[in-house]
Amino acid sequence: MTMKLPRTIRWLKPVIAHHLEMFLLDYYSRTAKRRRCRQKTGRILLARTDGLGDFIIWLSCAEELKKLYPDKKVVLMLDSTKPTIQLANKMPHLFDEVFNIDIHNYTRFFSVLKMMKMEFDLVIQPVYTRVIFTDILLFACRADKRITLDTNSKFLTEKQLKLSNRGFDQIIPTSGGIKHELIRCGELMRGLGAREFNTGLPVLGQHHKSKENYFISFPAASAPTKIWDPEKFAQVYTEIIQRTEWDCVLSGGTEDIDFLNEIVEMVNPKNRIKVIAGKYGLYDTIDIIKRAKIAIGNDTGPMHIAVACGTPSIVLMGDNEIGRFFPYVTETGDKPNLIVVDADLPCKGCNAIKDLLCKFPYGKRGTYHCIESITVERCLDAVAQLLKVE
Repeated sequence: MTMKLPRTIRWLKPVIAHHLEMFLLDYYSRTAKRRRCRQKTGRILLARTDGLGDFIIWLSCAEELKKLYPDKKVVLMLDSTKPTIQLANKMPHLFDEVFNIDIHNYTRFFSVLKMMKMEFDLVIQPVYTRVIFTDILLFACRADKRITLDTNSKFLTEKQLKLSNRGFDQIIPTSGGIKHELIRCGELMRGLGAREFNTGLPVLGQHHKSKENYFISFPAASAPTKIWDPEKFAQVYTEIIQRTEWDCVLSGGTEDIDFLNEIVEMVNPKNRIKVIAGKYGLYDTIDIIKRAKIAIGNDTGPMHIAVACGTPSIVLMGDNEIGRFFPYVTETGDKPNLIVVDADLPCKGCNAIKDLLCKFPYGKRGTYHCIESITVERCLDAVAQLLKVE
């Protein structure tokens, strides 16, 4: 029998963690420029502790980074709560070493001790929306130079931003306003020295030209605020199945299985829908996405995979962050076979720069108002456009 902590202690834990984090940020950012390598290591540390989708978007930049530093070994640091390492380990041509680090749980403070033992010639923090604990870890290791991209400070207070910035040797400036993450990636690479580089669409291996008779969908997401109504998803699946006679494949994590099975019960006919959540690793799921006729889902990492696989895609996107991740905007002018369906509310972009609470009531499942407002008809219009291409 597990003992439940007293309420006072449960309340104190995040408060203590916050103060400890601020202490570490103050100390390590203040002493970072004295924490240099004892000798040349021939290694670069690249910190990508953001989401799977961010990593996919970054892929073309990773190739350019290897060209920019041909004589260096690139070490990639990833968030232990994300599946990204499964994909990165399959890319030895881009990354010489890959490791996970804890930046979220209370055990994250032990990660500082791990980083203190590491040395690099150069540390690069390429993430536009920086988080404090990643910066702490980059200050804790030894490095001859630390470079970061200017941030929208979405998750940082003014004090945190000031402390964090002082630990970096170089901060690459960015243009203002809401821009797609590919534009930020291009600004970073040019700031690092790749003056002629322009970002294009991410690509994951060879695209399958011959597709199988199924479509794949990702109706779950990392947060309930991003999830379109399952009843609406079920209506869309039913319409596609009846119109095309394709099978429907539902994917996600093991934690999504009950939610996906709930959707299955609302689809007609049920024998044309299959749940594969938790049955395949990331790399096998990528192959399934490549072979699908189309992909449909919320604003999640797998939908960025679909874009990188060249699979025709529909994303149900909240207006709150539209413009940062979807729809795609490249510097080369390349465009994916992607349709973004949103509610087109006047307040769009409200959450793209600063983390703000929605001014509207949340939906019945905790969904943002802008996601809740997307109609089945708008999604089916997008489906019809993709089927015309088919």
